[in-house]
Amino acid sequence: MWPTLVDLGNGAGVHTYGLFILAAFCSAFLLVHVRALRIGLHPYRLIGIYVAAAVGGLSGGRILYSLAVEPARFFADPLTLFSFSGFAVYGGIIGGILAVWAVAQAQGIHVWKLADIAAPAVVLGMGVGRLGCFFAGCCHGDVAPIGADPTGLFPEAFTGGQAWLSGVSPYLTLEFYGGVGRLHDTPLYPTQVWAAGYLITLALLLSLAWEKRRFDGQIAAITLLIEPWFRSAVEAYRADHRGVAVSWEVSESVAAWLPGMSKAGAELGEATTIGLTTSQAIGLAAVAIGVVIYAVRYRAGVEAETPITAGDSYEDDPALADEL
Repeated sequence: MWPTLVDLGNGAGVHTYGLFILAAFCSAFLLVHVRALRIGLHPYRLIGIYVAAAVGGLSGGRILYSLAVEPARFFADPLTLFSFSGFAVYGGIIGGILAVWAVAQAQGIHVWKLADIAAPAVVLGMGVGRLGCFFAGCCHGDVAPIGADPTGLFPEAFTGGQAWLSGVSPYLTLEFYGGVGRLHDTPLYPTQVWAAGYLITLALLLSLAWEKRRFDGQIAAITLLIEPWFRSAVEAYRADHRGVAVSWEVSESVAAWLPGMSKAGAELGEATTIGLTTSQAIGLAAVAIGVVIYAVRYRAGVEAETPITAGDSYEDDPALADEL
């Protein structure tokens, strides 16, 4: 829709997607910072967490994208891992969780409390990042019905694309005239807008629930139980280049109801072949983990927390004083 904010020529410039990825990290870190003060975690101790989240997230996102979407290219030239030409959100989350868990353990930070303040922040960052997908034209939907006499929301002078309002489902469609996606000049399901909307809303609800949590780890568990179902629903209408965990034959009528799942591979796919995408498979595993966390931690309660005020010094935290 608007992939490049400033074009310097020869492929160089300020890319909108990169700016939104930066904004996603910043918004997530800010929310973690605010909550950390509430549970008595000094900002100094968050530096390592932030570095681990950034490095682990970027690395995990590239690894999963390379393995799920372009494995042939990756195994032929493993150095493409450092090209940053594609990024898988779930891979970034997995990589970030593993890196943050390791650093938290090393620093003696309460892992479950950290998970509870991180979960809404991660979801918020994902939502902001999906806005970057909208501008870049990636993560787009399948071809969608537009109906008669649709209304364009953008002026005709805008050369990036168009958003159409119509009287038929899905009522709002997106058309990209360029960008990194593989479907151009045709109305598509607005999967990026759907994802950004539900993720930002979920982040708000999780933040409200954080105030009423009954045990450490509850917010993280709720996130794992809820978010994958919305992601799977959106995936059913996406038609960009994604990997599939498993595929099978169905009738044409079933495939018509799940257009994105028949078009998740390298090619647009046959009309009667649908696949469980890599993200949907990871989502099912996430739900199972959420159930386990809820069952194991349900009676753990919330351990005592001492909020930090502006007048507190680093030495007020014995663990931090030892580090310093």
